[in-house]
Amino acid sequence: MSSPRFHKTLDRACEGEHLAIWGLAGHEQLDVVLAEILAEREMRGARVPVVSLLMRGHEDADWIREAVAWLAARGRRVVVRTRVVMPRDLVSVLAQARSSGAGAIVELELAHHKAAIQRALLGEHADTVAALLLQAQHLETLEIPVVARLAPLLPGIHDQAGGFAPLLRAVEAAALRRVVLDVGRLHPQQIGNLVAVARELSVAGLLELARAFAVDPMVLLAGAELPPAQTQQVFKLKPRRAQVLAHGLETMAREAGLEIPACGHSSGNGSCRAYCELADAGGSNRYQVGYESV
Repeated sequence: MSSPRFHKTLDRACEGEHLAIWGLAGHEQLDVVLAEILAEREMRGARVPVVSLLMRGHEDADWIREAVAWLAARGRRVVVRTRVVMPRDLVSVLAQARSSGAGAIVELELAHHKAAIQRALLGEHADTVAALLLQAQHLETLEIPVVARLAPLLPGIHDQAGGFAPLLRAVEAAALRRVVLDVGRLHPQQIGNLVAVARELSVAGLLELARAFAVDPMVLLAGAELPPAQTQQVFKLKPRRAQVLAHGLETMAREAGLEIPACGHSSGNGSCRAYCELADAGGSNRYQVGYESV
C-alpha cells in the first residue's frame, strides 16, 4: 500500500472525506498509487469526493497534472493548493476538469506581501504573492475558481501594523474576492527562516511571536539556539489565542470586502473546504454525478 506520509484526511466534505495528497513526484505508476490511496478509505466504507493536491514546488507539476486528469475522470472534485506558479499544461488540465466531472478549484498559498517573509513561512521555493496573483487573473479568465489561502497566519507577524492589511490589498487589487484564513503552527525550520529575515519584522513582533508560541525570545532575536529537545517540535497556539487571532483577521478581511466561502452543507464544525458553491452548477452537487469507486 502507499505510504501514509503522502496523504491525510483534511476534513469532512458534504458526502464523505476531503483528502489531501502530496509529495508524489518521481513515483512510477501514479494511477496505481492514487487508486491504492482511495481504495484504502473506500474499504472502510468512506467516500472520497474531494481531493486536494498540494503543490509545494515546481517539481510537483508533472504528477499533479496526471493526478488532476485521473481524479476528474473518476468524478472527484480537485483542489490544487499551490505556492508556486503553475505551468501552462497543468492549467490546461485544470480547465478541462473544470468543464467536466466534479470541477476543479485552485487555492493560492499567500502568507505575506513581503517576498522574504512569504518564503520564510512557505519555503525558499515559494513564489511571491505578486506572481501568484498575476496567474490568478489568468485562471479567472478560464473560469477556474480561485481562492486565496491566507496562511499560515501568526501572532507577532500578521497582527502587527502593516502585517496583514497589505496582503488583503494585494488580493483585492488582483480582483480576487474569495479568501480562506488559517492560523498556523510554528515549525523549527520556520523559526530559523524568520531569524534570517528578522530585518523585515519588528522586535516587538518577534517578541510577541515568541510569547504566543512559548519559544525562548532569545531564539527569535538570534541570541540563542533552539534547545535540542525542541528541534523537532511543532509549536502550537493555545486555542483561545488562535481564536482571537482568527476572529480579528477575518474581521479585517470582511471589512475589506472579501468573501470567506462557507459550505452550506458543511460538517458540524462548519469548516468544510470542498467549495461546493464554487464547483456546483444550479445548486446540484456535481460530485455525486460520475463518482467512480476504485
